Amino acid sequence: MNSKWPLSRGEDSGRAGGKTGGTPVPGDRGIFAGADVGLGITGDKNQVTADGDVVNGDKHETNTTTVYHYHAAGAADATATVRSSRVDRQEQAEQILVGPLNTEVLAPILRRADTLLPTNPGQAAGLYGDIASNLHANGFHGHAAVMQSKQMAALQAAGHFVAAAEMTASLAVASLRSGDYDRARSLAGDVAKLAFKSDEAGEPRAEEVRRTAELLQAARESLLHPLGDLDSLRYALLAGSAGQDPAFRPVLVLLLAEQALAVDPDSVRELETLLSEAIATLHSGGDDGDHTLLRLRLVRAHYDPAERHALHQQARQHRMTRRPAALVFAREGRRLAEQGNADAAVEAYRSAVDAGIRADLPQDAADWLYSVRSINVWYRPWPTDLDDEHRLAQALRATGSGRLLVRARHPREKALSAVVREKPREAITAAQRWLVDTVVTGDWTGELEALRFLADLYKDNTEAGLAASYYQRAGDADAAKKLAASSGDTLLPVGPLQGVPWRVSRARAAQLEAQADILDDDAAVSFLGELLDMARRLLSGDLAESPRRHLLHQVLSSACSLAPRGTLEQAGQVLTELVEFKRTDRDTAWLAISERHPHLAFQAITKLLDEAERDSYGAMAALGQSRWVRILTSPSSPLTATEQAACQTRLVALADDNSSPTVLALSQVLPDHPTVQAAAQEALERILFRPEPDPHTTSIGDGLMSDAFLVCHLDESSRRRCADRLTEIASDRREIADARRSALVGLRNLVADLPQADRTAIYHQAKPFILGEQDGSHLDSEMTGTPHPLSAVRISFGTASLRGPALKLAHRAAEHDDERHWVRENAVALLRTDVPSDVGDAAHVLAYLPSEIAISVDPALLVTHNNRIVRQAGAFLAVSHADQYPQTIRRLAEDPDHTVRRTLAEVAELRMKEGPVHPVVPEVLERLAEDVRASVRHAAVSALRAS
Repeated sequence: MNSKWPLSRGEDSGRAGGKTGGTPVPGDRGIFAGADVGLGITGDKNQVTADGDVVNGDKHETNTTTVYHYHAAGAADATATVRSSRVDRQEQAEQILVGPLNTEVLAPILRRADTLLPTNPGQAAGLYGDIASNLHANGFHGHAAVMQSKQMAALQAAGHFVAAAEMTASLAVASLRSGDYDRARSLAGDVAKLAFKSDEAGEPRAEEVRRTAELLQAARESLLHPLGDLDSLRYALLAGSAGQDPAFRPVLVLLLAEQALAVDPDSVRELETLLSEAIATLHSGGDDGDHTLLRLRLVRAHYDPAERHALHQQARQHRMTRRPAALVFAREGRRLAEQGNADAAVEAYRSAVDAGIRADLPQDAADWLYSVRSINVWYRPWPTDLDDEHRLAQALRATGSGRLLVRARHPREKALSAVVREKPREAITAAQRWLVDTVVTGDWTGELEALRFLADLYKDNTEAGLAASYYQRAGDADAAKKLAASSGDTLLPVGPLQGVPWRVSRARAAQLEAQADILDDDAAVSFLGELLDMARRLLSGDLAESPRRHLLHQVLSSACSLAPRGTLEQAGQVLTELVEFKRTDRDTAWLAISERHPHLAFQAITKLLDEAERDSYGAMAALGQSRWVRILTSPSSPLTATEQAACQTRLVALADDNSSPTVLALSQVLPDHPTVQAAAQEALERILFRPEPDPHTTSIGDGLMSDAFLVCHLDESSRRRCADRLTEIASDRREIADARRSALVGLRNLVADLPQADRTAIYHQAKPFILGEQDGSHLDSEMTGTPHPLSAVRISFGTASLRGPALKLAHRAAEHDDERHWVRENAVALLRTDVPSDVGDAAHVLAYLPSEIAISVDPALLVTHNNRIVRQAGAFLAVSHADQYPQTIRRLAEDPDHTVRRTLAEVAELRMKEGPVHPVVPEVLERLAEDVRASVRHAAVSALRAS
């Protein structure tokens, strides 16, 4: 028969006494060493002995000695024994075709056992044990498990409850160790039942069985806990001792310690007492055939440098065989990879690969080759031969199936299958075992994959906190940031930023950036100080990170996001120390700093203009924000009049280059400036002489909106010509939807400055668009809507609908109440569509309709909409009529989306500046002033000051 544990010549192999057995292989083995564990039960009146020792006081008298053989393992992988690589193919064919239980050797024994079961269950149990041992030795572990079940039933029928419980417990622990959790759960339940029966029977060792049942119950609760809570098993082990508990106690300590190492590495040190006791127990036993002692020492080596040095020295000096040496080298490589010591980690993994190949472990050796590749990806400049390890690993995997931890079914496959079958609890349990296996074998690449998989499972099953922790450990910064952004007002846990691998620091910094608004003031100051310290160390080269400086980019970006929340000194440090480094996305932070720290406003705006001079995209985008215009023009600006004039002069110099963003910004600050007029004239010519649509060529982003905005600063004749041309473009179905939508938006920019007759004409021209009669543009099937999920090129430039932009155009063009009433009714109708952009446009129109027109729209209905923009419109209407909707305003103050609460505070500030308001408004502002979000608190405090 082919062995599941291929052997190296002269190593970890052999037969003893003509029996299949010998030295066990270092896999995830059973409780006891050896392939067969014999339990000799001798009947002497009411006393039963096992190999000469009293095991239970039995009320049944027997006159014969029966030996019950059973294999102390619960799954195929755990029970694999060392067998010769030479296979009798004729015997194998017979066993497979007729079944292993129907062979000439086993069939008579099984018939005799079944015959004896009713009359002599004790002797039948021994025969079932012989069959199970034979099946295990030949690799038929599933059939052996059936025979073991029969053996346990026979032992119970014979009244040997303690013996049955010991056998069941050993099999349960072996099943836990092998990852066969379904069988372990069933066997642990059987032990509990046997404990009850032995107690009822008054057996002397019933208390031991009860303790065994308690340990197994605690192990089942902890190792199968979906949230990784290990307290049950830890407390159960601490409540006993090595002298009182069963012989498999060290194995339970090992399972607990390895699970803790995988789930929460920082908690392993707390298990020192249990680890020391288990190691001492196994040292005194002198037999580590299943490598329990080695793995316990490897867990201790996680936090004990002396233990780590001793193990590594033994492996280097060839004082342990190749399989254990390969495991020691791999675990050392994993530890060094976590610390960022790339060169030493690669050396350790290559030593593991060498030892693993020589020990017939090609699958693990391939995993370690992939770990080498991952180290090169994370820590080193990418070489031209980056995929060499991949190709070597693929070649190595074709040479055999040997593994340190052989499983009947790999936990990764089981986890993926459970996800497909929508069994999240089963998937998480299997994924936890997958993670533990990768940590035990030092498979660093597999560990990162398992961490990401577990994080995804927890995210999909409402455990955002655990998901965040696993995303951080996996180093998935993008996923951590998205999770934080989608978690609303829930502050997710963030571990220390320093003293961890750079990938973890990066993920945690990214999460901080996404949740900067939720941090309390003290935490924001503390984290910002840590980020500034990390930025200095990274810039000076004192901290290790990726060759592409991913960590530095993220730290700088996070520091800029937190800068407005920091102290005046910290904000100044961000402005002075981080300004020269690009790609930090800090441009909007300068505006926020100028608002939160007025003393730094001029310095912040100066930095923003410096960035704009270097053609920074972020700076150009920031120049287009309305708050930028307020800072440069408003009397309440934090800048003095002299500083405003200086900034305007620099903006004029920037606009002289005629770059679109700076000209647009200048047009809002100094609309009559000659540069603006010249740019507007050029924009008009671009619109008027825009080429006719070509069915073979399509332009995306042709600037119609910005050009139309500039044309607003020209004379009436120019504006009318521009409006006519934009109307033609919007009505031309040969244009793509994006161009037609841009034309409608451009018309909305122009219509306010046109004569009434022109506005009325544009209003009527917009009505067919609002009713959906003008939908349908060039290339709609290729460029708009949701692309086919199986499409190779998935391109979407938004919706094909033009109803939303047309509605906003009609709202701007409407002059009479009947026109505005029509706009209102169609806006309400548009709220029921499934196009988010149209719903948002409709909500915007309702918010800005005259109060006497919008009063018929009940804000109480708007605030229940699932679109946050609609709820923001409800805030506009509710505060405008606060005396009619006080309960709606209170409800808005508790909206789960912070942008709605912030809008409520901002609208309240506008209304309070206009005059007296209903008492509910200041009441709600007082509540919002204590909001979990800093931006909401800031808006509420500003509104209260305005009153």
